[in-house]
Amino acid sequence: MQLSKLGQGLAISAVSALAITGLAVTAPPALAADGPGVRLLSQYDAVASTRSDGAADGTIALTAEKVDQQAAVTFEYNADPAAGDLDPGWVQVTGTATSESGYETLLWAPAPEQVDKVIALRAVATTETAGGPTVTYSTRNSVELSGPGSGVNSVGLQTGSSSTTDANFFAPPYTTSTPLPTTLRIDGTTSANDGAVELSVWHSADGAFRGQIAAAVEATPVKIPETGNQIFPGGEFDGVLDITAFDAEAGDTLAVRAERDSDDVKPVVLRAQTISQVFLASGFSTSSQATTFTLAVGDQDEDRIAGAEVRRSSDGSLVGYTDAAGEVTVTQPNSSAATYYANSTDVDAFEEGVDVVSAPVETPAYEPVATSTRAVLADGPVFDDREYAAGDIALQVLDQEGSPMAAAEELEYRLFRTGQEPPALAQGSTDANGRLVVPFDPSGTDGEYTLAFTTPASAGGQPVEPVTFVAGDAVLGLTPVKGRAASGTEIRYAGTLSVEGEPLAGRTVDLGYTRGTELVPGAQADAALLLDGARRLSGAVTTDTDGTFAVTVDDLAERGRPTETGGQLRVAARGLADRVDATADFGSGKGTAKLRLAGSGNGARADRLRISGPPSVAGERVRVFARSSGGSWRPVKTLRLNDDGDTSLSVRDRNGSQVTRYYVKLLSSLRVTASKSNARRLR
Repeated sequence: MQLSKLGQGLAISAVSALAITGLAVTAPPALAADGPGVRLLSQYDAVASTRSDGAADGTIALTAEKVDQQAAVTFEYNADPAAGDLDPGWVQVTGTATSESGYETLLWAPAPEQVDKVIALRAVATTETAGGPTVTYSTRNSVELSGPGSGVNSVGLQTGSSSTTDANFFAPPYTTSTPLPTTLRIDGTTSANDGAVELSVWHSADGAFRGQIAAAVEATPVKIPETGNQIFPGGEFDGVLDITAFDAEAGDTLAVRAERDSDDVKPVVLRAQTISQVFLASGFSTSSQATTFTLAVGDQDEDRIAGAEVRRSSDGSLVGYTDAAGEVTVTQPNSSAATYYANSTDVDAFEEGVDVVSAPVETPAYEPVATSTRAVLADGPVFDDREYAAGDIALQVLDQEGSPMAAAEELEYRLFRTGQEPPALAQGSTDANGRLVVPFDPSGTDGEYTLAFTTPASAGGQPVEPVTFVAGDAVLGLTPVKGRAASGTEIRYAGTLSVEGEPLAGRTVDLGYTRGTELVPGAQADAALLLDGARRLSGAVTTDTDGTFAVTVDDLAERGRPTETGGQLRVAARGLADRVDATADFGSGKGTAKLRLAGSGNGARADRLRISGPPSVAGERVRVFARSSGGSWRPVKTLRLNDDGDTSLSVRDRNGSQVTRYYVKLLSSLRVTASKSNARRLR
């Protein structure tokens, strides 16, 4: 049963906004076939409870729909939970009964010996006809009738013994992109003090409860007048149901169900709400940007209205629609006055004598208040001693929004090596910007330090959670130191920057690369740093949050897969004088090249020789050998190939008209292995 009257707005709400679902409750599991004259609606889940929920202690509400309006409806119980309509043992329930608009309700106070049993319940419809009375039944078998000592909760929707009461409904007249529902406000009490109560409305044509929502329970002591105002633990609930599908009007009656383990089904007479007031319903919440507060819309009886449209009087702009609690949140500039109106029609503009306007709402000015203190570590929680400058460690006073506040305040603090005995608190005053510089000696012992401090004295001077930082000498690491990869691929280096083993994040690391030597069959060294997709010989990267960074040296893929060796990578932490060098070698070794020897002889005159090679051997040295008839090979001259890999020379003929043989040897170097050309015979 229940304490508070239906329709009276509570401080709690089933939903935080006007978002209402329409779920059907499943058919009762133990309901026998309904007779044509009556339909039992209560105890829908075959559970009943006499536990105190805020109404007359120890009672159960039995509710039935009178399908045959000429029938007289009574209620009966049977100790046999499986009893059929014609079985013996049915006993009529006595109690306070009320008939209203097609529904019959009776308050039943079971005898102590009937409680904590499983029984059968039924509604009985008796219709007088010319041939005598006609009796039909609606039976619920296996109903668990729980007593006050059980864990089964009870729930109530109305006060006293009245079976009907007014319930507020509101049909929004507004045209919106998403139509607003016609809403029915329901509240009540329960023996539960947490969780939710399910609310729904009986739809006779469908034979089911519709529009099911969950109404939050707020723990509230329940006073029972019938027990000398004895107070029991329990809760209140409040919800807004969507009754759009019922096409209901003022004066219509709907059967509403509340369920929390057991249920309570009560007929309610609809009362149309008329927008009659809009008023301030909360205090102000003022920030540096604006002030927020809550407006509420009430009806002719000062009950809240859900779904009412609220607009600004200044320009008619929409504020919003009231939620299930009849409230809407408003944002207004600081130090300003404004009025708002609740719209009673679909006309957006204010209509004098139709719409209802609020009293002026005057918002306060924002006044920052010194509230807290924040440690400022300009170099972060880990830094190199060489990064530190006076003022890098400080305390900043903050206002109630957590923003820096320019105010002179007294603070207490102490800075010490973590793990050592803390010194006494030092006192200091902030400057005009609300900042106090904490002295620190970067030449002191490396390691972790703890900075303890308080809130401003004006805010109570309470201790704040200390902060720690690590100071010392940065260590730069890079692997591998000797990078090697296949020709035309990449070498990836992994770097770290740390202080005392802690990552040094967000630091700039400068990179430089000097190309090595491209071996034959390549011509020019071309490896480079790969930075943001571009190939460069210098650049910089930034350490990640874990103090790591990555460097990639890329070698262009070329025909013949030439080796490039001797590349030099330079890595330096900017401003910290820490540097690491590494090498980069691509490929497996130097290659070979084929030379071609051509020429012409002119008798006793000098022989002309032409030496040709690929461009990759440009600048390499070659040695010309000659052999006269009957003689041995002898070196003639050593030359360097031009940029095209070619050269030519004249050789004095010492053999007259005899044959002289020539060949050229490509001399071994860092870039190429030795090789010989073809032999050439000249006269």
